[in-house]
Amino acid sequence: MCKPDQSSTDYAKTPSSPPAAVKAESDLSGSDGSENDEVNNNSKRVRQPKTLQSPNNNNNDNSNAVTTRTASTFSSVFSGLLHGVAWCVFSQYLPFLMSGQEAGNKIYQKAFFEYDPAISVFDNTIWTYGTDYALATITAGFAAWILRTASRSPTRDDIQRLAQVSASMLALYSMSTGAGAIAHQNFLTIESRGTIAFRVLWTICVGTVFMAAISMGIIGSECLRIFQRRPDCPAALKTMPRLTNAYWLCYGAVGTIACGLGLMSFQRPACDIFIAGITQTPTTFYCMGFLFLVDHPAITNKMKIYGMFGFIVNAFLLPLYPFLVLNLGWDLPACNTILHCNLCVAWSLQGLILQRVVKCLVEDDANANANRGQQQEQLLSTQKKVQ
Repeated sequence: MCKPDQSSTDYAKTPSSPPAAVKAESDLSGSDGSENDEVNNNSKRVRQPKTLQSPNNNNNDNSNAVTTRTASTFSSVFSGLLHGVAWCVFSQYLPFLMSGQEAGNKIYQKAFFEYDPAISVFDNTIWTYGTDYALATITAGFAAWILRTASRSPTRDDIQRLAQVSASMLALYSMSTGAGAIAHQNFLTIESRGTIAFRVLWTICVGTVFMAAISMGIIGSECLRIFQRRPDCPAALKTMPRLTNAYWLCYGAVGTIACGLGLMSFQRPACDIFIAGITQTPTTFYCMGFLFLVDHPAITNKMKIYGMFGFIVNAFLLPLYPFLVLNLGWDLPACNTILHCNLCVAWSLQGLILQRVVKCLVEDDANANANRGQQQEQLLSTQKKVQ
């Protein structure tokens, strides 16, 4: 018989009592959080070693990255040297393939800086050195124009790099024609052209043309570096390979060294320039490929056409020179004048299209800065209204 003073806690001791069941349910729901937390903590402790990397793994990753960069640099250097040698060799044979063996033998006679008075020709009239001085002035002006255009975006390193390498190519053109003008004006006899002074001056004149291939190649690489990262970059442009600066440096260094050693010296010193110009073929088509594929509102089709024409038009001088000398019988002043006029058109168009490319990037940067400024002003005005 139950005692009247029996407390409710006694029911909890009996398994069949309803309060015990209620209490058990309450304990289960209350322990959900702690048990789940414990399970989560355990799972984190289990998964934690998978996300952490040991120092040995980090060292291995760094070592692999260094090895990859080293292999890539070595590949670029080796490829640049190999292609440089190949194009220097090919440049010796291309004039004969285009003009014929007989014409080539008459025009492209080796000198190695030892000129034969019977066959060596070198013009000293104002028609040659006067137009050379004009070319030096014009190309220097384009170089300064490009740098001035880029100065409006001093914080954009990519624009500055493109402007500097573009200006360097035009500066090399200026150095080449300036050195040529001095040589044509002052070295009047065959004996004077056998001196060290003439050899140094003419090596500068021709060597800078070989070096211009370096700048031209890097121009193409820098343009690809900038435009391939844009969201509106055409798919075809993204497929163009971006060659390294090491590749172009080694490529151009081969011809420059060969020029200094006298391996590109001919009895007609103008032929030295033609041979150097042939080695610009890969870099010419590299830049033309970029101009053909790039898609930007500020780079119109008209600009693309005159830009590509400026890069390729000098190629016509190679077969033109033997034709003027052998078939039409033109004298050297007339030949050099027409050749220099062609150079003026080509280099001016190159300078113009490069300035336009730099300008469109500068304008894009200015528009982006203006948009960011407007967004900040709108944000400040919104915060003031809320306050």
